[in-house]
Amino acid sequence: MSIEERLARDIQAVTRGVIVTESDLRDARAGIDDRIESSRPDRRRTVVGAAAAAVIVLVLGAAAFLTLDGDDTAAPPATTGPSPTSGIDNNATFLTGSAPTSDNIRGVWRLDNGGLLMRFAPPDLVTWDRKGRLLESPTVQGRYAIDGDTITIDVDGGAASCGGQRIAMRASVPFEGELRFVFTRPGLSACNGASGERWVMQQVMPTSPDMAQLAFSQEVGWAPVAVESRLHGTWLAEGGGYLLELASNGRYHVVTGKGDPVDGGTWSWRGSRLMLASGPGSPDCSAGDELVLGDLEVEDPGTAGIRGTVQENGCDAPWTPKTWILIPYDGS
Repeated sequence: MSIEERLARDIQAVTRGVIVTESDLRDARAGIDDRIESSRPDRRRTVVGAAAAAVIVLVLGAAAFLTLDGDDTAAPPATTGPSPTSGIDNNATFLTGSAPTSDNIRGVWRLDNGGLLMRFAPPDLVTWDRKGRLLESPTVQGRYAIDGDTITIDVDGGAASCGGQRIAMRASVPFEGELRFVFTRPGLSACNGASGERWVMQQVMPTSPDMAQLAFSQEVGWAPVAVESRLHGTWLAEGGGYLLELASNGRYHVVTGKGDPVDGGTWSWRGSRLMLASGPGSPDCSAGDELVLGDLEVEDPGTAGIRGTVQENGCDAPWTPKTWILIPYDGS
């Protein structure tokens, strides 16, 4: 087989069927002849080198042809796209104001749609519940820690099966009476939150100006309480200052200030009377002291309210306003 024939065979194999013309072969042969004429001691090595050079030239030309003609089905070389934007905080506008501290988050907070209550208490305790139970069998309870703008909660108890979970959210206090969260490590099931989910919390205790403006005394449509379950939940004294938790298990708690307990015991409802009896562990009252609200009525214009007439106040308790506002309903 001649050099030209071998060269044509090799070119065809390398170029995967690209047609090589006689002109191409003549040019290749001319290159070989030129090398032969230069005459080096190892003539065979020179010929092989020249043939290889011709193959390389034709291969490059064939590759260019395939690319320009658009017949190459191979994927184009990967190109490096623009780098992801770094250093941009998508939540910066939402998380304005002060970073969280144990002092500025301490108290009771309500999710702005009224669907959840949360309480931060010293030294590092946190509870939350969707039915207004913060001190009596809340859904979730645990301990929290603050690092910069991040609050991390380790769940260690509660009515829900959330124990052992760790939840984290970035937080800020944009102004008095509001707390904002962005979940970075959400909890599962009743532990709430989804990654990136945003919460706006309204301060209930100490009572924020917005919450203090809630007024029910002048509402129309008051009616007697028909069923006991209508009383279940946590109630804010009209004008603020006190929270009254009426749990469905017959226990009650009263808190003030930043959510500090001042009374607790058992409660009962009989027709038009709501009776609270202080227990032995009450911080400010003696066991057996009774607070009785008579002529009990309920109003429900969207957010419920209850009111009554103070008929007995054995503890001389200051938390005896005529009207209370539900924050939120227990639902049981």
